[in-house]
Order: sequence, then structure tokens, then C-alpha cells
Amino acid sequence: MDAETFNRLYPIGTPVRAFPETRAERPRITRTRTLARDVRHGLTVVHVDGLRGALTLAGIDPLPDNQPVEAS
Repeated sequence: MDAETFNRLYPIGTPVRAFPETRAERPRITRTRTLARDVRHGLTVVHVDGLRGALTLAGIDPLPDNQPVEAS
């Protein structure tokens, strides 16, 4: 998914399940804190609360708006 599509579907503040390193680890339930952006060669990234650096869209799963999130 490109940044334009992601941003249209999931505004800033969308709850997400974030996998900072690999999907084998325990995910964090947090929220997006920036718009997604396309950075290079089709790679799209977004920043989330409580984690440094950007995550690729492959490293997050959007959740329902009423999903409780972990404290940051």
C-alpha cells in the first residue's frame, strides 16, 4: 500500500499493532503519530507512539478505532 492510500484509510491516531523488529516478537499496541510517507523504492513508513524511528507498513496492523492502546 502506498502512503496516499494508507493516509486516506488510516488517519493520524489510528490504533495499530506494531512489530518493531520482527513479527515473531510480542507486538505493541499503540497509535500512529505521523502520516505515512513513501521513502524509496516503494517502501512506505509511518511513526507510532512509544517507538523511535519509522516502521514500514509491513510492520504494523491497523486496529479498530475503539482498541485500547498501551501507555507510551
